[in-house]
Amino acid sequence: MVEKIGGKRRTQQIQSAVLDTATTLAVLYICWFHTELINPWQLQWPVWCLAGLGIRGAIAFYDHLVVLLVESSGARLLPTRTADKPVRYVALDTQSIVFLTINAVHEWVFVQRLCHYLWTSPDVNKDASQIGIVNTCVALYIIFVVLDMCYAPLHHLMHMPWCYPLVHKHHHRQHFPTRGYLDAGNEHPIEHFVGILCTWTAVLAGVHLAGAHAITIFFFFNLHAALAMLNHSPFEVQWNILGLQYSVGNHEMHHRKFTVNYAQYCMWYDHLVRTFAEYEGPQAYGKAL
Repeated sequence: MVEKIGGKRRTQQIQSAVLDTATTLAVLYICWFHTELINPWQLQWPVWCLAGLGIRGAIAFYDHLVVLLVESSGARLLPTRTADKPVRYVALDTQSIVFLTINAVHEWVFVQRLCHYLWTSPDVNKDASQIGIVNTCVALYIIFVVLDMCYAPLHHLMHMPWCYPLVHKHHHRQHFPTRGYLDAGNEHPIEHFVGILCTWTAVLAGVHLAGAHAITIFFFFNLHAALAMLNHSPFEVQWNILGLQYSVGNHEMHHRKFTVNYAQYCMWYDHLVRTFAEYEGPQAYGKAL
């Protein structure tokens, strides 16, 4: 039995090495032969690097600002974080730092391409006088719904036995996320790429279905970033607006049980496939242990 488990683990390690190598080669190919994809503004490379560091600093500042605002609002900690039984926190290892670095570069490329799209696309309204209910509130609602409708089933797919140990398992090392962005962004680069594709799809849906204004898209990304950070924090934050059911506790349940709550903002997918689970406090956690 031990030999069988050891053999399976070695096979997964080989598969992970092959997958990571293939991913690295693909990224190097794009960086070398298709620089327009990673530098749409055609910046000088020193400027490109300095701007990327600036964006990274801005995200770190925003992460701390969100936490400060939530704490100032009087938000309580989740019951599991104040229970007598201590929760298990996992320190960032070398692989986590490498993944966070790669994903930070990917986010910088994404920011560039998004800004380039907003600036140059004739489909995106940038006229302040044209701001209305449909291209703001309705468009924002559509973006969040489409994002989750794309992300939730793909997230579920990444939990399949053939995929989970190769890609998504790393993100679940932390059963009780607490570090905000550092836990939210600590994922395999392939998973990060999938998330970016879902976000692009949601933005395009908002633009083409409701004529999303540039201000709406800017607001969406600031809100989306804040909610992603909070989803990996210890604070008890939740709300339900027209079916958009956000709860940090729900996402903690996903990290604790793995097979529930695949969505983030509207739990429709989880209700549909019966994977939704209400938040359970420290007593249930103690029984699970």
